[in-house]
Amino acid sequence: FAATMGWTASMVVGQVIWAVAAMAAPPHILFIVSDDLGFNDVSHHGSPQIPTPNIDAIANRGLKLMNYHVQPVCSPTRSTFMSGRHVIHTGIYMPFAQGGALRLHLNYTLLPQYLKRCCNYSTHMVGKWHLGQNVMAALPIGRGFDTYLGYWSGAEDYYTHDTKGAYDFNDDTAPASLRPAIEFNDTYSTYTFTQRAVDIISTFSTASEQKMFLYLPYQNVHWPLEAPQSYVDEFSKIPGILDSRAHVCAMAKVMDDGIANVTAALKRAGIFDDTLVIFSSDNGGPTHGDEGTASNNFPLRGGKNTIWEGGTRVVGAIAGPGIPTTGATTYTMFHATDWLPTLVSMAAGREWTDFISPAEPKYELGDGINLWPVLTGAVTDSPRQWLLLECHPDGQSIVHGNAFIYGDMKIVKLGDTHPQAENGNFPPTGVADPDSVDYLLKCGDGKPRIGPFDASQCTKEYCLFNITADPCEYTDLAKAMPEVVEDLKAKLAPFQATAVPPVQPEGCLPVQIPVGGDGGVAWQPCDAPHA
Repeated sequence: FAATMGWTASMVVGQVIWAVAAMAAPPHILFIVSDDLGFNDVSHHGSPQIPTPNIDAIANRGLKLMNYHVQPVCSPTRSTFMSGRHVIHTGIYMPFAQGGALRLHLNYTLLPQYLKRCCNYSTHMVGKWHLGQNVMAALPIGRGFDTYLGYWSGAEDYYTHDTKGAYDFNDDTAPASLRPAIEFNDTYSTYTFTQRAVDIISTFSTASEQKMFLYLPYQNVHWPLEAPQSYVDEFSKIPGILDSRAHVCAMAKVMDDGIANVTAALKRAGIFDDTLVIFSSDNGGPTHGDEGTASNNFPLRGGKNTIWEGGTRVVGAIAGPGIPTTGATTYTMFHATDWLPTLVSMAAGREWTDFISPAEPKYELGDGINLWPVLTGAVTDSPRQWLLLECHPDGQSIVHGNAFIYGDMKIVKLGDTHPQAENGNFPPTGVADPDSVDYLLKCGDGKPRIGPFDASQCTKEYCLFNITADPCEYTDLAKAMPEVVEDLKAKLAPFQATAVPPVQPEGCLPVQIPVGGDGGVAWQPCDAPHA
């Protein structure tokens, strides 16, 4: 069992090379992330409320990843995207607070750095970072991106870009040029991010010597619930919809329209057919009023900050060179940690491990696996037969808890962080008959369950669910199948043995500097030249 769980997939190295051998050169890469988007907040999953034709277009010309898991909340997932390392090894279990000294360890090589090392990519980031901001080396331009426009923190006003009393919106260029971009004050962030992405794409063409890696993590649909009024008005007309839900719908729609502009830019540049496009949410949407917002994961159980399926099973799609163009739905397991090894192996045409520096901290059991040959269809037997959502050593009921999937079965034991508002199956407001909605993911036969679960369930002992037959986690099988629980606990133990405590602050705190000449201040790292 241990051999099949390791981060190296030596059994498929030959297929990796075969699968990309037809590519004369690596493709451009566009990696789009939505913040707090619900599993069923896209129309290709069956949402009757939000038309998302441009996100759908990615899924419908490539693969819909229907068994794709991330971490339950923001910074943890983004750290796995960038590092290929599981949160049990980075210690990033919860989001970073603004103004602190938490960061993704500086000795890790990140995805843009690997793409430069293997294949000389030109690397750009537009949007939300949330992986550290206290020192220059922790910023995007210190972690491998050539340019960056966006905000370093976790949540801020979409128009004023204020968080905790200071401006957080920078326009930076490697190696060390920082500039608070105050000209974007009062401009909705989605418009700004989309235009910068379009501008970056326009600098590339079929004749470009370098390929583009563009990481585009939008602010939408994270609170505060803000969208242009015309979008809000469109959804406020839905009978029975709450204002919070209308705003989430509007925020998803304006993001989808932005993706339309980005897609059009790829076509104008002549690189659309030579661009691998990925779309992902960073965690399950907060639902049922949690955090004052209203995403839609129904009929899945749970949402953001939980290790129920609604907290970690998210929208995922991939399309472009090497990916089948059928719009197929795949239930093959895929985890957020897998993007780094998969994309680097794809781009290089050989196993990503060839590019690991001797000085790199070792990768461990639970870190990412190269699944490029699985995505392309070159192999049918995936090396990923398990999904680790989170774990801690026995006796430590901390953070979200322990959750592990092997094959069809999932064990869950909740930790300290499990908002009870999310513990149930909650349809969105404005849907007159939730039973009639034809969602792509079904929860078995019969009508979907609606309502909360007992708050004490899975807090003292492990629960067991067959998430293939019961993806909505209705029926705990632990008492009926105790031997399966024990088997999965034994399989989980090697991961628990490598789990580290939560990451601790390092170094000085970010500072606020005067900007604009009108008494305004902006967040900057403490070691910046103008700090």
